[in-house]
Amino acid sequence: MSVQAATLPAPAPGRLPTTTETPVHKTAEQELPLRPIGRAATALRFARRIPVTVGVLAVLVFFGIRTGTLWHAVDPESDLLRALSFGTPRLRDGQLWTFATGAFVLPRPEFYPLVGAILLVGLGGYERRLGSARAAAALFGTQIIGAASAALILLPFQHSSWSWAATLTDHVDLGLSAGALGVGGAATALFSETWRRRVRFCGQTYLVVLLLRSGLLWDVEHLMAFSTGMVFGPALAGRPRLHLHRPRIDSIRIRSCVAILVASVAVANVVDAAYPGLGGIFGSGLPSHTPMHAVGRAVAELAVVLLIADALRRGRAAAWWVAITGTFVVLVNSWASTRDVICAATVLLLLATYRNTWRWRTPDGFARRSLRRVAIAMAAFGTVWVVLIWALRAHFTPTPDLLDMLREAMARMTFDVGPLTPTGGSVRFALAMVTMAWALTMIVLLSTWMYADRGPDGGSRERLGRLLRRHGGGSLGWMRTWPAFSTWTTRDAQSAISYCVVGPVAIAIGDPVGPDDQRATAIAEFRQFCRYAGWTPCWFAATAAFLAAADDWQAVQIGEDTVIDLTTLQFVGKPWQDVRTARNRAAREGITMLTGRLADFPQELREQIERISQEWVSGKALPEMGFTLGTVTHALDPEMLTHVAVDRGGAVQGITTWLPVHQDCEVVGWTLDLMRRRPNGFRPVMEYLIAESAMLFKEKGYRTVSLSVAPLARRSQITARRGVLDRGLDVMSRLLEPTYGFQSLLAFKAKFQPIFTPVYLVYSRPADLLAISVAISRAYLPTVDTRQAAGLLLALRRSHPREGVAR
Repeated sequence: MSVQAATLPAPAPGRLPTTTETPVHKTAEQELPLRPIGRAATALRFARRIPVTVGVLAVLVFFGIRTGTLWHAVDPESDLLRALSFGTPRLRDGQLWTFATGAFVLPRPEFYPLVGAILLVGLGGYERRLGSARAAAALFGTQIIGAASAALILLPFQHSSWSWAATLTDHVDLGLSAGALGVGGAATALFSETWRRRVRFCGQTYLVVLLLRSGLLWDVEHLMAFSTGMVFGPALAGRPRLHLHRPRIDSIRIRSCVAILVASVAVANVVDAAYPGLGGIFGSGLPSHTPMHAVGRAVAELAVVLLIADALRRGRAAAWWVAITGTFVVLVNSWASTRDVICAATVLLLLATYRNTWRWRTPDGFARRSLRRVAIAMAAFGTVWVVLIWALRAHFTPTPDLLDMLREAMARMTFDVGPLTPTGGSVRFALAMVTMAWALTMIVLLSTWMYADRGPDGGSRERLGRLLRRHGGGSLGWMRTWPAFSTWTTRDAQSAISYCVVGPVAIAIGDPVGPDDQRATAIAEFRQFCRYAGWTPCWFAATAAFLAAADDWQAVQIGEDTVIDLTTLQFVGKPWQDVRTARNRAAREGITMLTGRLADFPQELREQIERISQEWVSGKALPEMGFTLGTVTHALDPEMLTHVAVDRGGAVQGITTWLPVHQDCEVVGWTLDLMRRRPNGFRPVMEYLIAESAMLFKEKGYRTVSLSVAPLARRSQITARRGVLDRGLDVMSRLLEPTYGFQSLLAFKAKFQPIFTPVYLVYSRPADLLAISVAISRAYLPTVDTRQAAGLLLALRRSHPREGVAR
């Protein structure tokens, strides 16, 4: 369209262009008014796919307008509440219809957006997956069963001495929140086994803790509805019924269960602070405090507890010490509160029983330094609190003395309520700011302590070097000795694995280095090592031999290794035309190749190499990539070779570096690592350097030359079945092609007629893929900043224009 418009003759002077002369502008103007219509049509089509969800939301809004609950809360003593609400009193009066009618009225205005969002996402997704009939059955079935079963359970306790249960027999409720949670419980049947188990345990634990600590009527209904959804969800989904079996107990599951329990207690505290309950099932049946009481303190406590829970999940011994100390303090301070005692005693019992699960130690001396910093921070903030309370002592009741100030400071350090009550809003604000600063300080100090890694598990680089020379390690063999990688060895020290830790993921490079018949043992032991460390293991650039030894792992092809057989190498025939042309042109222009160790080159030559590399990096939207891609600094390794193309004047035109490949204690081949060329220099310098290097290696009797792995580049899909991850890798490769040229690099290597060998990303569970993808991205780009990321997005946008513009 744009080409045709450009060939039209220009309009005569003084005459307005006609419609046919400016079709592009007219079409753009005509399309603008159609966009809102198109969006409305899209929304209508989406609504037609979820009629039950849209209908329920419409009914909720209608009743909210009719009853006025859309903009103000319902009076508990109003006629509306008596006519529509459900609960044990309605069960006693025989008003069973209220269990259906009361579901469409929410008691407070703030509940409408919350419940509406949950229904739109949860019920809408469930309806799209299983259909309207099953979605309606899941929603209304769990709502009615949850509300009615709660009323039936409480009915016998009307005149009992159990204060909490007797109080709830007079309470009523409104709303569809139980049904929304019931749909969530039913939807777990659609998840994979791993995520189904996780979501169900998290949901059940949180609802039980909330019932124990808050104990409102809807807490009982929510627990019953979610459990009902779990039971009948498989039948609605057309899957086998829920089978209750004893799960296998291992270190990861124990740590995860304890972490979820700890986090659930903290989240329940925030909910109870914002909307007070009845003190739980062991409470007095009366609200324990006013709404929004100490919410800031509860949020600060939640941030610290979530940090500790995550470290517990990862197996950090420091987190175990912090958790068991904090739990013991809570147990002592809240001995009069049955609910707090039960929660604290349960956590303490689990921590003490399974104490050997948290084995990962911090570096030597790090704990002492961290505890010293914590002690200094406690003394500093304690002083700040005492000085602040003393300066504002007139605004506290009772009037504090020095002992009261110290007690208040200690209470606020544990995010608890002290003996003093501030009387002014400005005083409460000042204390809240200090509490928030204390929470942030504790988060920073605890993070540096609990997430500190001790390092490799006793494996030394010298031992790795010996194993590499004896057994080899493939094309990426010597790369394992780079400083960025840690070394782990098996118990018998016969196999070694190189890995790097990024966040919660341990990325192992290539296959284990060691005897072939011990590969499976090394893989199993490394997985156990990662479990104790709290890491998710994966293998990057593993070979088919790895897949044969690891039957219970899953894999996806991420690239192809390119290996040249030097024993049959000859630059003869049409496929080698580009390579012969590069060599002949280099001979005519006086280009020669220098070989040796980079550290042995003259200073002037090394400065040129460094300058060319810096110019190459500065021309990229993102910084130089790391991980499996080497740098000039890596080339200083005395085991590596550097080949440099120079012209007659001594100017460097290009650089390649080479990693040794060992077998039976001798070097049998070389792997291409770094490639750099001078901008606007000798254009086919890479073809020349690789060809000359291959011939030089052949003359010296080496067997192979690897052009290394081109990540995210595949000539064809090797795996028989293309999954979501395969398609995602293809999309990522296309997006990053303009910046890093993975496919172009693979096409360049194809000029040398190599043998293509697939390499794989190997992982244990599909649920780990998101964390693994983020970890690998951070490993390749560890120093990317906001400006560089924005530059990459702009480059992607320029290289991938919108479809409408391209047309």
